[in-house]
Amino acid sequence: MQKQKASAKIKARYAFTVVVVLCVLIGYAAFRQIFDQTIEKEAARHRQNLETVSLSINATLSKYEELPQAIAKDARIHAALKAKATERTLEQANEYLTEINRILGTDTIYIMNHNGLTLASSNWDQPDTYVGDNYSFRPYFMGAMEKGIGKFYGIGVASGKPGYYIACPVILGDETLGVITIKIRLSEIQSAIGEFNDYLVVTNEDGIVILSSEATQLYKATRQLTPETLEKIRITRQFYGQSLDLFEFHGAALSIDDDNERKLLNGESYLVQSVPLGGRGWDIVQIGSTRETRTVALATAGAIGFAFGFLLISLLNWYYRRAAHREKLEIFANIEMQIQDRTIELTSKIHDLEKAEIILKKTRDDAVQAGKLAALGQMAAGVTHELSQPLSAIQLYAGNTKKLLESGNLPLAFENIDSINALVTRAGAILSELKTLYRNDETRVEPIVLNTIIQNAVLVMNPFIRKANIRLDIERLDDKVMSSTGKLEQVFINLMSNSVDALASNDDGIISIQCARLGEKVVVRYVDNGPGLSEEAAGKIFEPFFTTKPSGKGLGLGLAISKFIVDAIGGKIECHNLPAGGLEFTIVLRHVSD
Repeated sequence: MQKQKASAKIKARYAFTVVVVLCVLIGYAAFRQIFDQTIEKEAARHRQNLETVSLSINATLSKYEELPQAIAKDARIHAALKAKATERTLEQANEYLTEINRILGTDTIYIMNHNGLTLASSNWDQPDTYVGDNYSFRPYFMGAMEKGIGKFYGIGVASGKPGYYIACPVILGDETLGVITIKIRLSEIQSAIGEFNDYLVVTNEDGIVILSSEATQLYKATRQLTPETLEKIRITRQFYGQSLDLFEFHGAALSIDDDNERKLLNGESYLVQSVPLGGRGWDIVQIGSTRETRTVALATAGAIGFAFGFLLISLLNWYYRRAAHREKLEIFANIEMQIQDRTIELTSKIHDLEKAEIILKKTRDDAVQAGKLAALGQMAAGVTHELSQPLSAIQLYAGNTKKLLESGNLPLAFENIDSINALVTRAGAILSELKTLYRNDETRVEPIVLNTIIQNAVLVMNPFIRKANIRLDIERLDDKVMSSTGKLEQVFINLMSNSVDALASNDDGIISIQCARLGEKVVVRYVDNGPGLSEEAAGKIFEPFFTTKPSGKGLGLGLAISKFIVDAIGGKIECHNLPAGGLEFTIVLRHVSD
């Protein structure tokens, strides 16, 4: 009998060890599954953020690309580049470039002859003037002469300041007189990147950091530079005076070799993801911490492992209770001489079992409480995650899901989660469609639903509208109008962008868009309650390069382009101040019957 007891104790110890091992294995498997799934969702959210930032930066750079061609048509530029140029013609060119540079808010505008010698520049009167310098070794000069346009990021040889260069040839008749170049400061983009919660960097086509949330990481290489690349950088003096050391993040080397890459860094402590930035060969990279994701996964996995252990212990308890019952039957079957001893022994065992039952009950209560706390932690993290999404529809579903979970209505909660996944997929598709808004395609007029046009524009500007605390009132109209895909959206984007700037100091800013059909026409009234315009400004509002904004804050081309687009699709746009204050734009479009 004593041997049987010793054997039972050994088996119980083995069983307990097996339970612990199984709980650990189940908990680890649950952790890996939950962590991987959450990381996938985080990667999808990061990709949406990166594509939005990429679209914004690309639009900021693209708006300057056609300016060199427009400036190059001026007679003063032609006169300065001719072989018989006089000091007076060069002086006039310098003054013209200085004025244009002030209006556009660019860093520098300068012209070079066909040999790369700078003849006139907007900084002609500055100590670091480009006049007299030869930049034929720069890729933007060679690109302009050979391909008709040159684009280049680099550190200025004369100024030592970084910038983005856009160059095009100056052509008069069949003769190429030289090259005109615009240098753009990227300080505004650098400031915008610095405001993100996660770490962001922008790398050029060679994998070198040109913009970063941390200035100390500028001009670091995210991959090993080949001898050919180093030689090219030396010849073009692209990163003049920089050592181009390898990029390190928290002591770990960061390598970005492929577009759309996603990886875990530093023992899965950080999520690294990149997307292309336009067609320049650049990438924008986001590095986000996985600490919160790991914490949620650990808490959930711990609750699952604990629940599994509780179930196994309950089964073992049931098994041992049955064994004790069989032992009681065997004791009663023994001879009367052993009844007293066996009764004492059984009483002791019953007492031990009652103690075990009390312990198990407490363990069960603790497990239930821990499960509740884990579920509450997971739910809070999920709601926080959903509220960070840029789409209000997802925020609404997330709020409803929280209420369903609190009420215990799990079937409807699961349906809401499926709806959230569908909305995320739809948001990604919409972001892809938004890339067409800034393509310089030929204007092709076709019937398009007016409400779709306005909603696409709102999708682009909504982050800025929310940030400025502006209320947006839109009166829907599902009728079709004659428009051009991506063009009319740009008109509303320009109007909203101007309103955001005008209402920056207004605590009760309102943008109202009212649409109505009048016969064969559709009239759109766009109104904001900003300060309006002076009489002089109202008469010049649609003129190119006219702007009421401070120097460097606007090109003065947005409304001029908007009028050109509306005229091109057969419509009409007008602007006037309202008697009660504010500014109103009236857009008349052609209606299309179904």
